[in-house]
Amino acid sequence: MSVASMHILYPISPHRDRGFSDESNTFHSLRANRGQEENGSNRSSRGDVSPYPNTKSLTVISNAANSTRERAKAAAIVLNRYRIEYKNDWDFPESILRSEAQIHDALERKAPIELVIPAFPFKSSNRSKKVLGPLPDEAERLSLLHLHGLCLAIKDVTDADTFLTIVSDGITYNDILGVSDQEVWRYGQQLRQMAEQNDCHCIRFSRIWDLVGAEHDAENLNETLYLARASEYRRLLEAATPVGFDVLDAIANDVDILKTYKGYKKFLMSERDDRIGRSRSETERENSGIAKAMIVRGKAFAETISAKYPVSVRLSIHPSNDTKKVSIIMLPQDNKIVMTPWHGAVVRGADGSVSMSHAILVPALTHDIVYVDGRPSYFRERSHVFDWAGLDVTFEYLYPCGIIIRPAKRTATYPLSMVDMQKIRTLATTCSPVVLRGFSESKNYSKCITTTFNFGWYDSEMNETIKDEYSKYSADPRSSNGVSAETTLIPYENKLKASILRDEINMNKEDISNYPQFQVLTWRPAVWTGDDQTLFASSDLFACYLPQAYNINKLEKIKWKYRSQGQPITEDVPLVVRHPTRNSPCVIWHRPWQKWRTSFGSDDIRIENGSQSLIPLVDSFLSDRRVCLRFSWQAGDVVISDSFTMLHTGGSLP
Repeated sequence: MSVASMHILYPISPHRDRGFSDESNTFHSLRANRGQEENGSNRSSRGDVSPYPNTKSLTVISNAANSTRERAKAAAIVLNRYRIEYKNDWDFPESILRSEAQIHDALERKAPIELVIPAFPFKSSNRSKKVLGPLPDEAERLSLLHLHGLCLAIKDVTDADTFLTIVSDGITYNDILGVSDQEVWRYGQQLRQMAEQNDCHCIRFSRIWDLVGAEHDAENLNETLYLARASEYRRLLEAATPVGFDVLDAIANDVDILKTYKGYKKFLMSERDDRIGRSRSETERENSGIAKAMIVRGKAFAETISAKYPVSVRLSIHPSNDTKKVSIIMLPQDNKIVMTPWHGAVVRGADGSVSMSHAILVPALTHDIVYVDGRPSYFRERSHVFDWAGLDVTFEYLYPCGIIIRPAKRTATYPLSMVDMQKIRTLATTCSPVVLRGFSESKNYSKCITTTFNFGWYDSEMNETIKDEYSKYSADPRSSNGVSAETTLIPYENKLKASILRDEINMNKEDISNYPQFQVLTWRPAVWTGDDQTLFASSDLFACYLPQAYNINKLEKIKWKYRSQGQPITEDVPLVVRHPTRNSPCVIWHRPWQKWRTSFGSDDIRIENGSQSLIPLVDSFLSDRRVCLRFSWQAGDVVISDSFTMLHTGGSLP
């Protein structure tokens, strides 16, 4: 199947007809209140003329892309989007073409798709200026989730299990850089525990002893045995250096090795910044020698990885010309120059944005250090939204978007009424979805509805009676629309509004909320099973990852129309609108819903002033695992989401 059709994401819509609701209704479409009756007329799109004549056409992906070749191509597109130098889908470097062939071979053999990357050696030896400590922290957690998402994204488009093996190269370089073998071991052990705690089941780990054939059982490997044999492992690794390998010749004639050499020297200037008693020229000569020694070790390391994993797609943390290895970004970050998680610290903006920085460069006047399990984990920009007087709560960022707030102690019984909803409103505007978990009264539906009053002012023109009813689908079998059966109290631009719309099929009036800025969602255990998810797609992240040829400024000019079987046509819908308070670009979208997907009616989306191939592009980026949160509910969760910045849908439909 195609990139679009294989993604496990059903139609995403702004849900502007939703406010406080339970998730028994997992999909709600954009209402057709601006549309017209179809009246049997055959409406067509305005053609595929692109408003951008100087750009290439999009990569066309067939709706029936289910052959091995097409699935491998779809996987190659996904992998390409994770590259450091990604610009457009059609720009396939040699490394991606090579990877596509390897993936095709795995699919032909009905074998799992295997990726391998040497990474996560140890935290920087410069503990005073670059990192927060010797053990994995928020940077590693984000990186593991990001890499796990890559595996799942490839599985989405191929329907094949995908695994990434991380080969720790810690003892390849640690003796050169002055890091002890014990620190390498403990870092690696904590990293493995972190992957397990975050359910990164597609990630596997390997050590150098796997590569050099050391004779002992991995399950019996402990710190004492590891420390006793570390020197032996390094000697065996060095023996794998190709005969006749000349590091000076390699630097002079291999573009990738030259880039790595320059990168090492730049890295060593900050890693070894204790130039006491040495001139700058002396330090540069020393760093040059160390960089060359690292390249020799790295060459032996690369040879052993190739021998051990001959059919695996080879990934790399280092920028390159993408010929033999796919150079990927290790974690999401706003940095112009990407940084690996073990060379810096995560800095969270008040809006939830992620950047990497050397710890010493983060200003103490504007940022706090956040501790996790008693250890410093990351920096967070100071904001009043994190100050909850009288409540001891924790804030945990979700990947790729959103935040969970819960009592710090499980025994705490803070009622939902104690939560300052004005702070939640501020937080939800930039960091949706906001999840309140573990608060008492959250399972009481009437208490939850009362909480929505705290978002804004009450509109006296609205009926004060709140109807506590389950949502329902449109009764017409031809329609995929879901409408709310309740008059819901929803904050929108500081007011709570409701309106009455008419069901165009059955001519019944429906009390529904109209264009709320925020939505408050909850879950009643009688409705969902434990495997259900709600999918939240972030407009901010969508704009961040788009290809250069179709950036958000270009998409802002696009309009589309929507036809749901048995419903009026909605026309002239802007693909991108501006947020009412932030003025940031926000996506409005309804994913095409083919008849084979569900027992409901089909939906047809047409671009009115651009190429129809924009549809699979928008679809695939909204369901991109770097953009779309797959949220798993727990009983009593209350979720607040900004309707402009986020689009959401249910994870499973009939």
